[in-house]
Amino acid sequence: MKKLLIAMIALVLAVLTALPALADKPYTGTYPLYVNRNKIYVYKEQTKESKKLKTLKGASKVLPELVSDDGEWYGVLIEDTKHGGQKMGWIRSEAVVDYYPQSYCDHKWGEWTVEKKSTCTEKGYRWRLCTLCGIRDEQETKKKEHDWSNWKVVKEATCSKKGERTRKCNVCGKEEKEEYYDEHTFGAWELTKEPTCTATGERQHTCKVCGTVKTQTLDTLPHEYEYEITVEATDHSAGVRAKVCKNCGASTAEESFDPEGTLRRGDRGEEVRAMQQLLVEQGYLNAGGADGIFGGGSEKALMKYQQDRNLNPDGIAWPQTLADLQHDFGPWEMVKPMTRAESGERVRVCQGCGFEQREVLDAGIVFERGRRGEDVRALQQIIKEVGYDAGGFDGIYGKKLDAALASFAAANGMIVEEGKVRPSDVDAVVNAWLDMQPAEAWKGEGSVDSAVNLALSVEPAGEADETGIQTYKWSVTNLGSEKAIFNALLLTFGEPDFQSEDLVMVLDGVELKANADNSASGSFNVDAEWGEGNLNFAAMAVSQADGAKWLSNTVTYDNAVKPAEKTVAPMAYEIDVNNLADGIYPVSFNQGDVLGGASGIFMNAVHIYTQDWYDLVDVSSLKVGDTIIVEGEEVPVLSVEETEYGIAVNEDQENVRAFYLAGEEDSNGFAVHGLDDLTTYTEHGVTTLVVDAAATYTDSSDIESDPVTVNFDGIVEALQTSGNNYFVPYNTTVRVEGGKVVEINRVYVP
Repeated sequence: MKKLLIAMIALVLAVLTALPALADKPYTGTYPLYVNRNKIYVYKEQTKESKKLKTLKGASKVLPELVSDDGEWYGVLIEDTKHGGQKMGWIRSEAVVDYYPQSYCDHKWGEWTVEKKSTCTEKGYRWRLCTLCGIRDEQETKKKEHDWSNWKVVKEATCSKKGERTRKCNVCGKEEKEEYYDEHTFGAWELTKEPTCTATGERQHTCKVCGTVKTQTLDTLPHEYEYEITVEATDHSAGVRAKVCKNCGASTAEESFDPEGTLRRGDRGEEVRAMQQLLVEQGYLNAGGADGIFGGGSEKALMKYQQDRNLNPDGIAWPQTLADLQHDFGPWEMVKPMTRAESGERVRVCQGCGFEQREVLDAGIVFERGRRGEDVRALQQIIKEVGYDAGGFDGIYGKKLDAALASFAAANGMIVEEGKVRPSDVDAVVNAWLDMQPAEAWKGEGSVDSAVNLALSVEPAGEADETGIQTYKWSVTNLGSEKAIFNALLLTFGEPDFQSEDLVMVLDGVELKANADNSASGSFNVDAEWGEGNLNFAAMAVSQADGAKWLSNTVTYDNAVKPAEKTVAPMAYEIDVNNLADGIYPVSFNQGDVLGGASGIFMNAVHIYTQDWYDLVDVSSLKVGDTIIVEGEEVPVLSVEETEYGIAVNEDQENVRAFYLAGEEDSNGFAVHGLDDLTTYTEHGVTTLVVDAAATYTDSSDIESDPVTVNFDGIVEALQTSGNNYFVPYNTTVRVEGGKVVEINRVYVP
């Protein structure tokens, strides 16, 4: 009876709860509606005292489902995040409208409609509508400019007497009058005050018609500096000097200077490359270090050489050091051949002084107790997987690693040397690990979208030497999407089977980040007597994510990966235009800027250039796929061919710049010559030049006439009266000696 009573009460409550809903009806009005307030609330019940379920901002779109019987409330569905569905909420009908409220609209404007066009006498009118709210935007448009006819002279003018002229608008007929003067007809410039290195000068020219004089200030001349030496340089130390102007006595701060031929860190060029090659030949620098750039590695190698030869170990290639480096060595003689089990040794003797240079030849990896590094950690991990505990993976070669190697050797019939890990020991451990890996464990070479994608590059570093030792450079990059641990670089002979009797050229254990963010690289030596057939290289790594084993692409000696494409830029020149060194410079100037006076001839506002030159090594190794920078433009190299005119780049190629790279006599590089035979130049600044009293000017720019040469006294008149004011770097050069111009030359340019 009690249960029946409870059920009846629940039924009555359910009916009473549902009664308000029975008064609601489906909404049949306009869709959609928009909130016309800054914000409104969605309530749980049809009363503002009930719970607020959601806030709607101005211009929010609303789609009512129900409307209250009195029309004051709309029922809308909102997300029920708690129960994963929807539920009904209520908003006041007075807060929504059936049009987009303009006060909240960001306006998306339609096209302008022009109702009245502008003229030169009246403004125009246009309007447009917002495609969201329909509001109208109106604008007046500006009057147009008058369409003037050409000037008609009413009264002729001169440079001293006003004239009068008129013109009319072709649209509205408005007439405009103005008074005007004609241009002055100035004669040649005359120097009225000569500039010096401490005071400005002045020049003037006079109108031939009215006599008006125009005056112009000339910049001060550059100081004519000469070095005064305080401390002389020696063949092993720098000197001290300062610049002193021979005209006014002004001096610069003292500076140190090197004896001629000295090389320091930061220098570049063939002289540096030659010095590095000597260090390579004598075993102080790796073969790949002879790159023509004097960096930290070259400096350390030079310091070690100086220390060994009882020279001041300052890392500076003084003339004394360079002379000492240039031993006349005989051929290498092998004292002890290297094997995978033992290091080798070779020697050569200077035929001039008897100095012996000895070189230890290590076949890849040699560890000694106490060594620290990721390569040691990699060996610890691999020998642990083979079944021998070398302690923790701390990357430190200690007694536990020796004990593990001894146990491994005893089980495999090997003999190891305590405190030393030879290449043959590493070969055996890594091959034992490789043999344990089932074929399905290897993912093989990664594809473009692989988790791990190892890209290996190997290339010989020059030719093998007379003892048969070949140096190789290598690098491996992970192009995949996950990190990997690069463990080893492997070498096999003949068939590229990288799970059988490999030689481990590099043991690394370094992390390769994803997406080619970093790479491992280095070099190693190979003795041709180690095996028969082609040399085959592959890198192996383990994925950090799942421990999967990966192999890289295979690289062989015959098809080793070529060097990456490079960008070749003109050689950089440091030129002080206000203190030009002796030499020939392409220039540009205006003929009126060459002035003569009582104390000499001055060339004002002269632009100084150098011809663009490219390094011999860069040009000789230029190949398809490289990029070369010409006049600031990056030009892709689509074809390279040697011709009688030079190296043709992009000849007969469409839609790309084509030119020749031509070497010239007594030059140390190649210059660009366009197919139109024009060279390219780089500007370094503007200056004023003093012309020497013994200078000459030669003009051969007129191909139909013989060249004309004038001496100092005729230079100003010859330049200022030339009918062709075309002095540009393509056709004009000056020769500077001792800070003064001694020759001016202009040639014919087609």
